[in-house]
Amino acid sequence: MRTLLCILLTLCIGTMQAQQVQLSGTVVNEKNKPIENVNVYLEDSFDGALTDAKGYFSLVVNDTVVRGVLKLMHSQYGNLDIEINTKESLSEHYVLRKQDEVMGEIIITANSKNKRGRAESIGFTAMDVVSTAGSPGNIMGLLSTMPGAQTNGEDGRLLIRGGRAEESGIFINGVKVFQPYTASVGNVPVRSKFSPFLFKGMSFSAGGYSAEFGDALSGVLQLDTSDDIDVSRKDISISTVGVSFAQTHQWEKNSLSYSLNYMNLGAYTAVVKQRYNTNKPFNTASAEVVYKREVKDGGYKLYTAVDFSSIDYEQEIKPSNRVDTLAFKSNNVYMNSVYFKKLSSYMRLDIGTGLGYADYRGDNNDKYINKNSWDVNQKVKLTYQWNGKLQSFIGVDVQLSKLDLTRGMERFSERLDTDANRWALFFENNYKVTTDLTLRAGVRVSKYSAISDWAVEPRAMLTYQMNTKQQVSFSYGMFNQAMNLEQSLSLKQEDWMQANHYILNYTYEFKKRMLRAELFYKDYSKLLLTPLGRPSEYSQLGEGYAKGFDLFWKDNITFKNFNYWVTYTYIDSKRKEMYWNENVQPSYVVKHNVSVVTKYWIEQWKSQVSMTYNYSSPRHFYDIDNANKTIYKSSPIHNVSVSWAYLFSGQKILFASVDNLLGRDPVYAYQFNQRVGRADNINASAKRFVYIGFMWTISANKKTNQLDNL
Repeated sequence: MRTLLCILLTLCIGTMQAQQVQLSGTVVNEKNKPIENVNVYLEDSFDGALTDAKGYFSLVVNDTVVRGVLKLMHSQYGNLDIEINTKESLSEHYVLRKQDEVMGEIIITANSKNKRGRAESIGFTAMDVVSTAGSPGNIMGLLSTMPGAQTNGEDGRLLIRGGRAEESGIFINGVKVFQPYTASVGNVPVRSKFSPFLFKGMSFSAGGYSAEFGDALSGVLQLDTSDDIDVSRKDISISTVGVSFAQTHQWEKNSLSYSLNYMNLGAYTAVVKQRYNTNKPFNTASAEVVYKREVKDGGYKLYTAVDFSSIDYEQEIKPSNRVDTLAFKSNNVYMNSVYFKKLSSYMRLDIGTGLGYADYRGDNNDKYINKNSWDVNQKVKLTYQWNGKLQSFIGVDVQLSKLDLTRGMERFSERLDTDANRWALFFENNYKVTTDLTLRAGVRVSKYSAISDWAVEPRAMLTYQMNTKQQVSFSYGMFNQAMNLEQSLSLKQEDWMQANHYILNYTYEFKKRMLRAELFYKDYSKLLLTPLGRPSEYSQLGEGYAKGFDLFWKDNITFKNFNYWVTYTYIDSKRKEMYWNENVQPSYVVKHNVSVVTKYWIEQWKSQVSMTYNYSSPRHFYDIDNANKTIYKSSPIHNVSVSWAYLFSGQKILFASVDNLLGRDPVYAYQFNQRVGRADNINASAKRFVYIGFMWTISANKKTNQLDNL
């Protein structure tokens, strides 16, 4: 690692000292729009650069005469070769033409101007989130229609290919978010805390992800805010569950955006009957602030969010007829700061900082729990473009966490606290071996304060471009994870939990159609075993596996004004973990998962209509107090959701959606009541969820609205 840094510094110093001939210019498309991330380099040399957001590049050649071929390469626009023979610096204007049938080295492009997706990830936008029926404004709702992803009705958190919710990592601008969900108590499903409109790029990986990320056994969700300065505008939203106001001010090379949101389900639950009695309806007040500044060859972004939520209700559980009294109050603060700059034509520096604070107070019948937690993540990453074929990055990732917890009941309470530190170094190369073969290889080395051993995680992906439409790839990776802080209060972890990923991917893409098929196998080791009633006898002898395949078909062109996608995931998973000392199918795993998402634009009605169908096979639950290990099966899920967006004018939109249109009443899960010796059913709080909202945008551009791409 020290050697690599020395090489990088030597190259930079040598370049600055030997400036002889400068080749520069701008690269645009046929509409004169700049093209970013075009590889520009001299053939058979190490002299190269990438174009920036304005399409500009500059490279310096250490020679008195420059002869050869200047190559311009881009996955979406093909290649351009320019003969160079000069003794003086040159600055030219180049045009690349769009080539629909050229897939290039990368199949799936995350919708971000700085990060491109790889074969193991799927990119989507804020519009995909809000315009998909069944997921109004909730990123996790859309993810449940993606291959390898799953959300359960009583929980709402992201599960990936047989992994627990805790095994999924969520990152904003490359920085980990430790509290990505809204607070909850009982069996009220959570939502993503963040508005999808904050992000211009969202990329989901169900395994085999980059060495840049860690501490997630199953997969990661990457959310990237836009680097562009936002234009001035105002947004007003009124709905059946709340109101919001947002405003953006833009001046020179700065922009400041803020939004105020208030949600209260009191009026809604008074009209739509729920399965619980409300003492104090769910309500939340939140605010978000985004500041951006453009600096020379870089920029700075600061995102801050605060929210205050509470609820107090009583719920009768069937068939035992017990009544649970549940309540919580939660206060949260999250900050994300990113600075990025091109140090030279070849080198880029990214510095990211994340800070999270959460104060949670919950009551469950006669028991209570108060939690106060702090999390800090500091990340520094240096990227170097050696030439048109090789790019490397190296970085350091530091995470600090602290938890204070008080729990008890009327006559008993205990106060516990703990903290943990994580350090990681990561390094990765992306090398274009031949025109058709690409290798990504890296390693992540991690240390956790409670574990004596370092974790070394090698990861690699080999991608072969079969032709302009087809690609296959194979990836392998080792992934480690430590316990969360709440677990470490009662257990002392001695080793990392571990998973190995093996993934074979095939992708076919032609014009606006895509077929993606993936085989996967994960083997788990060193999982926690905690015998029931004897947590002090815990061990890390747990193990397991998850294997299966995904199919994903997306079509945006065959039918006019109509696009759709179909997803099928099969998972065969068994684990020996927690209370079970033998392999069983985990209760959170669904073996078969099907999603069909459709969107149709009706020109005469100025409307978009969307329908989503989700099917999930039954889950297995086990009575841990039953010697016969009785298996209870939840209901199969058949959920049909519809939404309708109507444009009154260019900036006024009426939006309505209904979740579970058919009014089915499935049993999501079971709870085992030791007092009555039977299993209680967990159902949705209501048969349907109906949302109606009106959105109004005020801006200089009379066509700009909150659903720009509807």
